[in-house]
Amino acid sequence: MSAVVQDNRRRPRRLAILWMLPLQAASLFTVWAISSGGEVLRSWMLAALLWVMTMPLLVGLEGTLIAMLLFEPFRGFLRRAQYLLVSYSGQDPIHLLTPVVALMALTMLLRKQRWQMFWATPMAGWVSLLGLIFFLEIFNPLQGGLFVGLTGALFILVPLVWFYFGQAVNEKFMHTMFHLVVIVGILASLYGLYQLLFGYPSFEQYWIDNTDLYTSIAVGHSQRALATFSSAEEWGRYTQVGAVIALGLAIGARNITRRVGWYAAAGALTVAILLSGQRTAVFGLFLGALTLLLLGARNLQGAALRLGLLVVPIVLVFVFVTPPPEGEEFSKADNERVSALLTHTQRGTLKPAEEESLQVRFENWSMLVTTLIPYRPLGAGIGAGSLSDYRSNRDNDLPPVDNFILVLAIACGIPGALIFVWILTRSTWLSMRLARSALGSEGSNTNRIVAALMPPLILNSIFGLTFSIYSVAPIAWLLIGWISAETLRVRQQEDREILVI
Repeated sequence: MSAVVQDNRRRPRRLAILWMLPLQAASLFTVWAISSGGEVLRSWMLAALLWVMTMPLLVGLEGTLIAMLLFEPFRGFLRRAQYLLVSYSGQDPIHLLTPVVALMALTMLLRKQRWQMFWATPMAGWVSLLGLIFFLEIFNPLQGGLFVGLTGALFILVPLVWFYFGQAVNEKFMHTMFHLVVIVGILASLYGLYQLLFGYPSFEQYWIDNTDLYTSIAVGHSQRALATFSSAEEWGRYTQVGAVIALGLAIGARNITRRVGWYAAAGALTVAILLSGQRTAVFGLFLGALTLLLLGARNLQGAALRLGLLVVPIVLVFVFVTPPPEGEEFSKADNERVSALLTHTQRGTLKPAEEESLQVRFENWSMLVTTLIPYRPLGAGIGAGSLSDYRSNRDNDLPPVDNFILVLAIACGIPGALIFVWILTRSTWLSMRLARSALGSEGSNTNRIVAALMPPLILNSIFGLTFSIYSVAPIAWLLIGWISAETLRVRQQEDREILVI
């Protein structure tokens, strides 16, 4: 008996020593990195971030997914913060972290589920086919080179991997992700408010002064805020997703305190959308809220009543509220950033058809559809039109596209764009059926939130680049994977019920 007690006393001590050795080594290496200079210290920090996101794979897939979901909204801030240590460079190794971790997670999932995961669910075959097209387009010689293709794959192909993660996660993980997006969206937006009120810190202003092709940050004589994201568009899209989720959680909450809290969170994220200056995110939020309300109705009469309660006040606002005159944001001083952004958002929301930027978009799209895309029906490479393509080919006169479907048509050809449109529309339809069939059941609110997020994703794909945005594209593909897997589970359950009968 005494020998057993003595052995149990030794084990915790040995485990403590085993844990202390790596910590001591890391501490010594950190001291050495600090003394060696900025490049070494940055490399050490990036390696530490990679380690933190990878280690949860030893336990399971979900921990690593949460780590990446936490990292992505802060990638832009961390990217700019590195200039406290190093000088500006067009190459940012921080962009390689989550692709490396995602591919490692995919490898682990492949070992567990085998090749069947590429066609296991109703949408898996189509997504796998699209992924194959993306992969082949890496080697398209019409783009600026292999490096351009690999860079394009980081933005378009790697996020698609999250579809297979969406097939593997459970409903508990979806709830965790919902809560995470709302909380992170609010925290990140608080920093965006700081940028608007007090301006950019010196290291962020240094990045803005040196980066190329970032003219969209200007609104009149003021600068947009980026919050912790890489662009104002990313801030608007992420908070749009968070606001729709918060509304869905509020509707589904049974506790009055939680319901009020989620409504407050939705209100805070709505304010963040307005401050981001992203008009498409405003319409996306409206579309998501409308979908939430309609899916909660039990019959057509209830749906019509809910539609009227939401649409009538909005119509009255459009009719009786006069938008600011064109160019009023230019009358705002540099220290009136909040007023300039709200003026910009208000005009673009109330009179979207009169926006000059919208007319320019339509002209560019018409030119692409009638000339460039038919000329290269199989695409010019997955990196075509990207920043890397522009840097390697200065003669490239491709205009700003701001339409992910057309981006795919340019990069991956007409077949790739059509397959993507089919995946997006089919997934939206399946999500609506899941939400309606599960109405009143325990998991109905999860399905309803997922379904409410799909129409905004369609809108954002037409008037934006959502499926290539760091923090939003993984969530979008994860949702599609969840829809596909959930559809299969429902069909299998129905088949079992039929057999029982």
